[in-house]
Amino acid sequence: MKKTLWGAVSATAAIVAAGALLLTPACSKKAEPQEETLRITCWGGYAKPYVEDFQQLVKDKYNVDVNVEIYNPTDQDEFFQAVKDNTADLISPPIELPKIPRFYSYQEGKEYLQPVDITNIPNLAKMMPVFRNDQTPFYNGVRYGVPYNCGPYGLAYNLDKVSTEPNSWNVLWSPMYAGQYTINNNFPKVNVWISALALGYGYKDIFDINRLDRAKVQEKLNVLAKNAKSLWDGAANPDEFPELSLATTWGFAAQAANLKGGNWRLATPAEGGTAWIDCWYLGAGAKGMTKTLAEEWINFMLEPERQADVVKSQGVSPVMADTGDILNDEEKAMFHVGDEAYFKSVALWRVLSEETEQAFNEMWETAKQQRN
Repeated sequence: MKKTLWGAVSATAAIVAAGALLLTPACSKKAEPQEETLRITCWGGYAKPYVEDFQQLVKDKYNVDVNVEIYNPTDQDEFFQAVKDNTADLISPPIELPKIPRFYSYQEGKEYLQPVDITNIPNLAKMMPVFRNDQTPFYNGVRYGVPYNCGPYGLAYNLDKVSTEPNSWNVLWSPMYAGQYTINNNFPKVNVWISALALGYGYKDIFDINRLDRAKVQEKLNVLAKNAKSLWDGAANPDEFPELSLATTWGFAAQAANLKGGNWRLATPAEGGTAWIDCWYLGAGAKGMTKTLAEEWINFMLEPERQADVVKSQGVSPVMADTGDILNDEEKAMFHVGDEAYFKSVALWRVLSEETEQAFNEMWETAKQQRN
């Protein structure tokens, strides 16, 4: 009896001692955070302003210290090269880029992209249907890309010099504005499109060289290039805008010029216009936690705060209708926030045939020769 009691006391003491050990700081210490790197190749302004908030989100949710490496290209070719060479986990090209023949990313044995796991991107379900239902970022019925923002190849005008909103692309061919506008250089197709629209062609025509009178469009394009004050690559230069009356722009430069005291607006030409969608795609080389963090980034960029900043900082349109209470009514109207009908009224960029893309490139090179 005495022996049994002593054994019970000893066992109890052992349990208490073990419990005390579990409660010591050394045993309750939180695991050291894992370190990861996320490589993003994206247009300027699409990542750098948001890195710190993203790092905090990842630290809180995954106990991971993530280093975000950012590279900003000036030409769309660099997006393709980044996933081909596996130097980027995440890219932000125009939505149709992976299906363009010379950038094709789904060839068997040469798959440069991978599908996204939409369960990791819950904000996708709340995206405006016109963007969410676009089939361009799908391949064999599987989603590879997620839209991020959208903007026109737009006609901007300087209210300090152009008192009435232009209602036609043909204003760019008006002799009074020769030498007073800037246009894009490194996306030849956009200038072919506005030249064709100005001539009266419709959306069913402008994406196919075989539906256009090439000589007629070439003549129009030649004048457009010759009379431009400047040509821009990547994005128009807002520092040049005070000297200009008109500009073509993705929207970025007009907003930047206004933040510096300018008075620029975007016109709505009667002939209509084209609009690009930039999309997040995952490089095929992103694996494990890197892939998870890439999908976390996509979902993070669809949150109301970041989508409002698409307007505030980038001067283009968000793909989400919900931008919180950050934007005023004028900003929402100017950038068509949540305006499904507007985005159905413009021609969203499409995949061009190799023949059409080559023809458009040749036409633009011919037009630029008029500037010599």
